This record gives sequence, C-alpha cells and structure tokens, in this order.
Amino acid sequence: MGSADFWTSKVLLFNVLLDGMITGHFISNRSRGVRRIFCGLFGLMILLNAVPRGVLGGPFPQVSATKDTSGSIVAQGRLQPTGGILKLSAVPGDRIEGVRVEPGALVEVGQELVVLESAGLRKLELQIAELKLADAVSMHQAALRQADQGLEMAQWKLRSAEQIQTQARSTLELVGKQSQLLGSLGEQIRGLEAIRSNPRLRGAVGSLEVEAKRNQKMAAEVEYERALQGANQSIQSAELLVAQAQGVLREAREAREQLAENPSYRPLEKQIELLRLQLGQAAVVAPGSGTVLQVYGVPGERASVLPLIEMADLTQMSCLAEVHESDVGQVRLGQIAEMKSASLSRTIRGRVRRIDRVVGASQMRSASPLARSDFRSIGVWIQIDPEDVAVASERLQLQVEVRIEK
Repeated sequence: MGSADFWTSKVLLFNVLLDGMITGHFISNRSRGVRRIFCGLFGLMILLNAVPRGVLGGPFPQVSATKDTSGSIVAQGRLQPTGGILKLSAVPGDRIEGVRVEPGALVEVGQELVVLESAGLRKLELQIAELKLADAVSMHQAALRQADQGLEMAQWKLRSAEQIQTQARSTLELVGKQSQLLGSLGEQIRGLEAIRSNPRLRGAVGSLEVEAKRNQKMAAEVEYERALQGANQSIQSAELLVAQAQGVLREAREAREQLAENPSYRPLEKQIELLRLQLGQAAVVAPGSGTVLQVYGVPGERASVLPLIEMADLTQMSCLAEVHESDVGQVRLGQIAEMKSASLSRTIRGRVRRIDRVVGASQMRSASPLARSDFRSIGVWIQIDPEDVAVASERLQLQVEVRIEK
C-alpha cells in the first residue's frame, strides 16, 4: 500500500471509530462485546499514530486549497461592488424623523435618504441668519455710498484748494511785476537828480518835482511790500489747504477701501456656512449614484454610531479571491477567471485587475472538508465582465469558487 493510500485508510478508520464510539454510547449497556471491539479499534489508532512517518512512506498528503488537476488555480472568493459598500450614518443622538428610501431603490448623488429631527430647527436658524445677512448687506451698501460721497467731497475740496493755490501764485506774479515799476521810478529819480546836478540844466527840473517822484517811489515800495506779504500769506494758506484736502482725501480713500475689503457682514456669512453645514448633517444624503442595499434607521429612534443606510454602485462588480502564497506567482494581470456558486444562476467570468502585496491568513474556508484552511494567502482582485455584472450584483458578499486560468 502506498503512503497516500495508507494515510487515507487511516483517516477513514478514524471516522469509523468515531461513528462507532457515538453508536456505542447508546448500546454500551447491552453489548459488552461491542465495547471490546471499539476498544481494540481505538488501540489500533494509537498504534498507527505511534509509527514514524518515514517508515510508512512520508508525511500525510496535504490537499491544496488553490490547485486542482486541471492546471487552473482554484481559490475562494467573495463578490462585492468595485467601489465597496458605503455605510452612511448620522450624528449620534439626533432623532430620526423620516426615511425616504427603501432597499433596492436607485438614488442619485445628493438625494435625501434620511431626515433627522434637528433639520427643522437648523432651517429656521438659517432663515433668520439669512435675513440678518440681507440687512447687514443693505447697511454696508449704504455705508459704501456714504463713503463714496465723502470721497467726492474730499476730491472737491482738494480741487478748490488747488485753485486757491493757483490764484495765489498768479497774485505773486503780479506783485513781482510791481517791482519792475519800482525800478522804473528809481531810474526816473536818478535822471532828475542828474539834470539838477548839471549847472546848465538845473533850472529845467525843480526840487519839488524830484521830491514828488521820491514820494511816489516810497508809496509804491510800501504798496509792493504789502502786496508781496499778502501774496506770500495767500500761497502759504493755499498750500496748507491743499495739504489738508489731500489728507482728507487720503483718509476717505482708505476708509472706502477698508469698508469694501472688510465688510461688517462677514461674520454672518461664516455663521450661515456653519448653519448650512449643520443642516447638511441633519440629513443623510447619497454621496453618489447607486442602489440602496439595507435600511437600518427607523423613524422615532435616535441615531447612533451604527450605519442607517447601506448603499453601493452595482454597475461594476469585483471578486476578491484568496490565492495561496505559493500560487500567486503564477497569477498575471488580465488572466481570465471563472466564478461559480450554487447561489448563482450561472457561472460568471472576469479578468484579474490587481494583485495585492500583503500576505495574510485566509479568511474564507472551502466547502471541501479535506481542503486546508490554515494557509496564508494574497488577495487577487478580479473585475467581473460587464455582461455578468447583473448576475453578480444579485448576491453581494457571496463566497464563490474561483478558477484562474494559467
């Protein structure tokens, strides 16, 4: 007898012994001979266990969990949506007011699924805040108009000051022309004095005429000094007015810019953002398009950390297969895989799209009692063909037998 046959016989013998012990429990009080037979079989099993493995042809043959005689790689897998199953929950403690969907319903992104009791209060608070914001915006616009008027007034004052400054400069220029008149009077006086100093012409010009010219020059000098002083004062006053007007204009512009850049209603806008966020949390909405799988929320109950809705996009399905670590080296991207189960109406197919890097303990057990369950595996993701998606989506999380063609 070969090693494999021997150990197979040993397993069968152990099963017979176990069945006999169970049966013997019921007939032990009737047949002492039967009990002796069972004791003999039990002793034989002890003897077989005591024999070294090398003597009987090697170790117990291991039944692979991922190979078969056809050359394909066999593994256990689980059907699931490619995008995963979304578990939607709400803020714990809020009471459920209503559930808007049922299992199997198709939903769109942003669609309301569950409404919470706090939604009404949040809506009222939001409406009040929006009214306050409208009033604040209106007041801000009125303040801007007032600032614009102040800016225009400052610009007008600056233009007026600049005009006064221009007039003062023109006056100073006119006063400067008066200095030319003084020079002319001085020339005339010197001419008269020259005539009087000439003995032959002395009689032509009287002393009174010379004195009159001197008085005229003195009066012109006094008038010139007064006009010059007035013109300088006018220029100084005009320059001061221009500087003041420029300062007022600068302050008006800064006030207008600050008012425009930092409106008083900004805190209300932030408050409205917060209220809208809280209002969004007062309802469970669909984060994307998909199908509702389970509804756990019941109107009247308070939400907890547990999900209220489970949904998924069933337009794309995948199978996560646990391939033995010794076989994963034969798996390649794009390989064809078949998946079957008694729960499916037919065998479905797909292609390998991803091979994980992490090695871990197997989580799925084979239906075969002789298959190993203590091996380490690597996840292989199989994208199910579009024509088989409808069949696969009928049994989410179903464990299937996977055969990957080499």
